[in-house]
Amino acid sequence: MTGILSQVQAQCAGENATVEVCEKDADVANRNFDLFSRLGGTPTSGGTWATNNPENFYALNQNTGIVDLWRINNYGTHSFVYTNADCNQSATLTIVLGGYPGEDNIDGSANACGDDSSVNLHGFLGSNVDGKVQDFNGLWEEDPATFTGQLNENLFNAREAGPGIYNFTYTVPDVNGCSGRTSTVILEVHPPPNAGTAPVLTFCAGDDLSAYTAFDLSEHLIGEDPNGTWTENGTNQLSDLNDTIINIEEIYNNFGYGDFTFNYTVFPSHPVCEKRVSEVSIRILPILDGTIAADDICVGESYVVELTYDNTLLHNGDFILQYVVNNDVGESPTTLIDGNGSFVIDQGLVPLNEEVSLEVIGIRSVTPPRDVCPRVIVPPTTFLVTSSDITAENICIRTDNTIQIIEILDADGNFATGNFSTTYALTTPDGSTTSSPTFELEFTNGNASFIVPESNFTLNGEYTIRPTISGIYATSCPLVDTFTVTPLPDAIQLDLIVDNSCDATQIDVLVDAPTLPNGTYTITYDVTELGSNTVLTTNTINFTGGTAAYQIDVDALPTGNYTASVRSIQNDTTPCRLDFEFEETENFSRGGVPDAPQAIANQIFCTSEYPDGATLIDIEVTADGDVLFYDTETDNNILPISTALVDGEDYYVTNSDPLTNCEGTDRVQITVSFSNPDAPTASTVNPLFCAETNATLSNISIDITAGSSIAWFDAATGGSELAASTILVDNQSYFAATNSNGCNSSDRLEIIPTVITVTPTSLTSDMLQVCGLDNPTVTDLRSLENEADYEVRWFITENGGSPLQDDDLLLENTTYYAENYDPLTGCSAATRVPVTIDFSDCDPENYDFFIPDGFSPNADGKNDTFFIPNIETIFPNFTLEILNRYGSTLFKGDISNPAWDGSNGSSTAPNGVYFYIINYNKGNAAPIQGRLYLNR
Repeated sequence: MTGILSQVQAQCAGENATVEVCEKDADVANRNFDLFSRLGGTPTSGGTWATNNPENFYALNQNTGIVDLWRINNYGTHSFVYTNADCNQSATLTIVLGGYPGEDNIDGSANACGDDSSVNLHGFLGSNVDGKVQDFNGLWEEDPATFTGQLNENLFNAREAGPGIYNFTYTVPDVNGCSGRTSTVILEVHPPPNAGTAPVLTFCAGDDLSAYTAFDLSEHLIGEDPNGTWTENGTNQLSDLNDTIINIEEIYNNFGYGDFTFNYTVFPSHPVCEKRVSEVSIRILPILDGTIAADDICVGESYVVELTYDNTLLHNGDFILQYVVNNDVGESPTTLIDGNGSFVIDQGLVPLNEEVSLEVIGIRSVTPPRDVCPRVIVPPTTFLVTSSDITAENICIRTDNTIQIIEILDADGNFATGNFSTTYALTTPDGSTTSSPTFELEFTNGNASFIVPESNFTLNGEYTIRPTISGIYATSCPLVDTFTVTPLPDAIQLDLIVDNSCDATQIDVLVDAPTLPNGTYTITYDVTELGSNTVLTTNTINFTGGTAAYQIDVDALPTGNYTASVRSIQNDTTPCRLDFEFEETENFSRGGVPDAPQAIANQIFCTSEYPDGATLIDIEVTADGDVLFYDTETDNNILPISTALVDGEDYYVTNSDPLTNCEGTDRVQITVSFSNPDAPTASTVNPLFCAETNATLSNISIDITAGSSIAWFDAATGGSELAASTILVDNQSYFAATNSNGCNSSDRLEIIPTVITVTPTSLTSDMLQVCGLDNPTVTDLRSLENEADYEVRWFITENGGSPLQDDDLLLENTTYYAENYDPLTGCSAATRVPVTIDFSDCDPENYDFFIPDGFSPNADGKNDTFFIPNIETIFPNFTLEILNRYGSTLFKGDISNPAWDGSNGSSTAPNGVYFYIINYNKGNAAPIQGRLYLNR
């Protein structure tokens, strides 16, 4: 019973089925096509339907299984799935639909306009039955009789094809047993109307328009159809729709400047096209017609230019004016109202002191924003910006004053050069004015200067000077300047008197400060300890004018050196004071006699260190203050520090404090002596060395006396001292001096060594190719030698070691080194040249090279491995591969593992035939393969 129920449940969705419908459009019942009734098996109702094709989604009722085949607009195969949730089973019904191409459209109802670049041909198919629509996946084709090449799938470019009648077919192909079908569309493309084009006709206000009193609008059009009509708005120039003649001069006289439009309209020959309208625009632009006035001005003033214009030709408003100054273009905003305005020239565009041309070259409207005629009628003008000036210095009373006059122009407007009659008026602080006699003032490139004598400045205060120069350009720059004359202040005199500089007890301070009109005086005096700068005594005294005397008591100060100073800082405001800070300073001492100096009694001087002779300055003395030398212990004549020393002479030295000039009471005796050892000697001054030994100065043999040493130099006299480790250079001079008790001999011994350098060997190759089976020796290496001047020695070390003998056998994996050797000097090259050996230069045929055809790995010590004699020497890069009869690799060998022991990994290969592959990897030697027999 259970098995029967399961079978029933399994059949509740029915079975898959396929239905073919060839002409779905022939039966209106196909709009309600029942999918459920066409399932196979015995489906039970209550399930739902689905499709995975989004194009069919709205054609299907998912609950009833009714599908509208007329809404499936693609021929071909369409699947619908029925699912019954009671048994969780599904079945698929497949419908194979034949194509429907729609109905023919050949009765003249298919029309398009010739300006349409994308005509959808599908819009001309279908039928008069609601919902009966052609399939969309058919093929559109042009009839060869009217072929244009402008069809792209279902879109036709009527614009490119042009007016005409065109035939098209729409085909749906065969689908299984359903035959293909075709429909036809006859499309008429109608010419679109053409209203033509016309460039804008532009005039400027005030132009002569007499040539345009009978202007034919139609002649201004380009490419228009002839059957159009004309209209306009507001000028009353056209009497009817056919009138084309207008009077542009009359339009301007009646309406002034403005934009005037006339329209030409052409209607289509078929309503599928739209009417077309073109515009003929007459533009009369406002113009600037006026004059400008620019006056000569002085630099620094605003460069304002006045503008007057005809306000009937240009409207009021804000504008940007474009102008040219001496070929430089500038712009300036301006507001024009009722024929008047002004604008400002950019000062950076105007050169100074030369006449420049100003011209207005353009104007554009800002408020209200509208076009303005680019042509302006404003005559240019000229003007001059001058920078003439005069400067006078502020001076002190009874001082000459230099007056500078700059950038003066002559009568022609050029920088003045030459003599010009000049006078000046000088107004003094008391208000009186005097005029100078006329004098000739010489100008160079517009500049000159003259001096007003100091006799004119006996009063302090403000003066004014006004020069007058004849024969110069009249400018707006005034030649006048004011300056100030300041009186000289009286000086302040200070003095300090110390009763004893070396052991002072009292210091007198003297002040002479004459009364000044604006001065009160502050006098400060103090005593400062030298070294620490600690102020020990200080006092400030204020007084007005006169003289003063004060005493500073220093008797109580401890022993030491001090500075007494008295100062005054004058803060009056006169600019003619040269000194504002007055100070007097004196150094003194309390118990200030310095201690005696320290010096070695007997001092030795090396003659070689003083080629110009030693002087007193070379004596080593330790002392505070300045060192003083005398001939005797009691002599009062100080010796000059440049006094030359005399061998064996006695000198006496003392010292003084530089701050107080207090000299010590004790003198120290010093005896000087000179030392000059004998120069060294040598058995040879031209010693011989080999370069590879890197010989140094220490390797040169020099004869010196016991207790002495050698000092080396790079020059016979003077020069630099050289270290004993200095490496010798061939044929270079070195100078040896004897050093005894710290003194070098004045005479030096010149040594010129010869350093033999042997060049490295030159070989014909850095590799020797031999056959290792021939037991090659060092003699084979000599085939690489290429030397005529030296003997070549061979080594197995890059440095050191013993040379090899000719019969020494060459070793594999060993680098050999060649060294040049000079048997006459015993010198060798500093470096050795390496050579590598290739032992594989063997011809197999000369060495009975063969490959064994078998082996017996039975551990009897005979033929236990498969090994190819001498292969690692003749073919060092060989590879060997052993395979069984199934092609599996059992062994891979090379020079590091050349022999097969008959194993296969951890197991033993059985007796039988095996195969080998040998790659020689040398020259043109081809790989070889063969067979071998393993017999245990």
